[in-house]
Amino acid sequence: MAIAISDKIKLMYPNSKIIVGSTFGTYKEINKYGFYTSSRIESRQRKPLLTLLTSFLNKRIINPKNVNVIFDASGFAFSDQWGVNPGKRLLGKLNEGYRDSQLFIMLPQALGSFNDKAVYDLVKRLFQRAEMVFARDNQSFNYANKVVDKSANLIKKAPDFTIAISPQEDNAVKLPEKFVAIVPNIRMLDKSDSPEKYLNFLATSILHIKKNNLTPLFVIHDAQEDCKVVSALGEIANNIGVVQHENPKVLKYILGKAEFVIGSRFHALVSSMSQGVPCIGAGWSHKYPELFQDFSNRDGLIDDLGDINSLELQIEKFADETFRDKRKQEISQAALRLKNEIEEMWISIGQKINQVVN
Repeated sequence: MAIAISDKIKLMYPNSKIIVGSTFGTYKEINKYGFYTSSRIESRQRKPLLTLLTSFLNKRIINPKNVNVIFDASGFAFSDQWGVNPGKRLLGKLNEGYRDSQLFIMLPQALGSFNDKAVYDLVKRLFQRAEMVFARDNQSFNYANKVVDKSANLIKKAPDFTIAISPQEDNAVKLPEKFVAIVPNIRMLDKSDSPEKYLNFLATSILHIKKNNLTPLFVIHDAQEDCKVVSALGEIANNIGVVQHENPKVLKYILGKAEFVIGSRFHALVSSMSQGVPCIGAGWSHKYPELFQDFSNRDGLIDDLGDINSLELQIEKFADETFRDKRKQEISQAALRLKNEIEEMWISIGQKINQVVN
């Protein structure tokens, strides 16, 4: 998401400098995208401290006091499901005195629910500090408007901004013919009530993809965690290719080459459908049905992981080239509409920045 923000801000403000925290990654990873490192100590662990030191030695470090605009792109952090800690961490940074004049904008993300009073109170303070808050779906929009006065018109609705990211080809990546990408998500094991149902969901997908003379291929979005899902599948995952890549734009390119995608990583689903690729999804929060609805592909989401018949039916449908092509057209039309809405969002953000910074 930081890459998507950087790409757009650089287009709008070519002389801008994009700053990330030292916990973003190594100095090499930060520098690769043209970012600068904040001099704020985010963690006292060895890796972030080494990043800070290397950034300082290479003169790629900036004091956060010199920041004009703060973007939050948490994705999904402020809700009962994640508790008070994400809000506490962000408010702790925003409450540092020198940040009072810095513009704070919350980019499109899933929000809510806020039934826990401690979570509600923290999020209310967070929203009150923001100049703009974007919810990326109807349910998030409704949850957020229960926290602040709707008449204030603070909460806006806009799609996930990573929809507009362009894919990037990598000739070193070799892909099989007529493959179906399977994108696992470790959250489906630790956030779901029935992790065994999710593993059965994936195992059934593998068997049914092969039955329809297509090639299953694991595409890993989080190399540190999601590979554990593949391991947990056991023998059925043997001899199935696994593709990983450090560049999210290349991952998007890979997904764009799939016949269709079976996934539960939110941004993998975004990357796929934004290119018109049909998806069969499994999710663990309200953001998933909202996403599939936005892309005119609601029946592609399997609401009940135990409903294997629905899963097999969807695979049969998407394995049919005529049906798949029709669905691609519908998803592509929806993607075009969403990309236009994202552009409108960035225009409004640019107007706000110009009011405050210039």
